[in-house]
Amino acid sequence: MLFGIVAGPAARARHRPPGLTLPPRQPLHFGHQEARVYKIGEFSVIAQVSARLLRYYEEIGLFSPQVTDEVSGYRYYSAAQLPHLNRILAARELGFTLEQIARLVDQDLSTDELRGMLTLRKAQIEQAVQSEAERLRVVESRLRQLDDAAQGVAPDVVLKAVPAQGFFSVREVLPDLTAVRRLVQTLRRAVPAAAHGLKLGPLTLVIHAPAFEPGGLDFEVGYPVSGPVPGSVKLSGERTLEYARLPDIPLAATLVHVGPTSDTHRAYGALAGWLETHGWQVLGPGRQVMMRLPTDGPDSEAVVEVQLPVRRAAPA
Repeated sequence: MLFGIVAGPAARARHRPPGLTLPPRQPLHFGHQEARVYKIGEFSVIAQVSARLLRYYEEIGLFSPQVTDEVSGYRYYSAAQLPHLNRILAARELGFTLEQIARLVDQDLSTDELRGMLTLRKAQIEQAVQSEAERLRVVESRLRQLDDAAQGVAPDVVLKAVPAQGFFSVREVLPDLTAVRRLVQTLRRAVPAAAHGLKLGPLTLVIHAPAFEPGGLDFEVGYPVSGPVPGSVKLSGERTLEYARLPDIPLAATLVHVGPTSDTHRAYGALAGWLETHGWQVLGPGRQVMMRLPTDGPDSEAVVEVQLPVRRAAPA
């Protein structure tokens, strides 16, 4: 029998060894009803799981055959068991342990309750995947930075004064650069609509943290503005853009980075090397001016001007 279809007498006769007489195959009966069932191999094909896994689930009491023939020991499964098995398989694929799956099955949760639990677990896995993707981007960008050093190409550094300007911004202490990029995207979507026709400059990140410490990245993110402005602009949620004056930088060493925003450390590294070679000293944290924002996610191309306040280094 394959997939519950019993071969006819002629087909059975063609494959019967000479001299062997078999009794006619009978369907199994449960009480007074005849039921179509499947051997373990057939059911494994239907369910797309291995027969070994089905035997293991039976061994630990998680999923048992519909009936086991007492004489032959054959296991028989019913298509009516597929929804139950699919619940187990979905929970397994989402990372639940066998003990947790057994409790889910024992609790006889409704479909909506199980869907809610699986949706939550799916969100957790998606977050983990995003974190791993971010780690991969960092590794790839560090490899590109090694290539930069090996090629020895001189960076196109420009020294210039940066004037003071009005600044609509939000200042927050953020856990990592991913959170910084999320804040940038939030302001990018919300501010132009909330600014009521104000003339906005390129989105700018002001770095207040004296050191790069994950969990304590003190960033101010906002837009330079010109002309008459209100004292604040309320955004959705709990954020409010506050107006202040962004002080001037008498002399800034600047370098334009073209590429993913996750690669901006390459510009910092190249800029630091140039300053050291040419006898300049960094006075403190700087700014990043987003001359062109990425359009299709963190891996798409952006244009970022890195600005560091500098002065001539004292003679050694």
